[in-house]
Amino acid sequence: MLKLNYTDYGLFLEQVTASLDAVAIQRVMLAVNVGETLHLEPGRAAFLLPVELPGITQLESMLRTNTTDAIALAPVDDGFVEVSLKGTWIANSANDESGTFMTALAPESELLIYQLWQVTQRQTAYLM
Repeated sequence: MLKLNYTDYGLFLEQVTASLDAVAIQRVMLAVNVGETLHLEPGRAAFLLPVELPGITQLESMLRTNTTDAIALAPVDDGFVEVSLKGTWIANSANDESGTFMTALAPESELLIYQLWQVTQRQTAYLM
């Protein structure tokens, strides 16, 4: 499963071995125990990756052979492609911009997306 955490400081993507159901149940139980509201809804989340990133063509090829609506790629401009994922949004309220988005994909798709995102994080760290 991929877990995308949207915070005031940016996007943090992680690959989690637990199932989507297990993580969602834990989050619901935490909200119940601490008395906070919780909003869950199906939806899509997206993030950008550089077009020239090694592995983008592999992801495009994987999507052509494995027809799924859970992942979509769309060119944004000459430098970036948008990766859009179908899954579940969890936040404290329906209008919150901070929250967690979770999606369960084929293991090879999850791994490739996670690796591509990690490369962009290393590149960003070197630029700072």
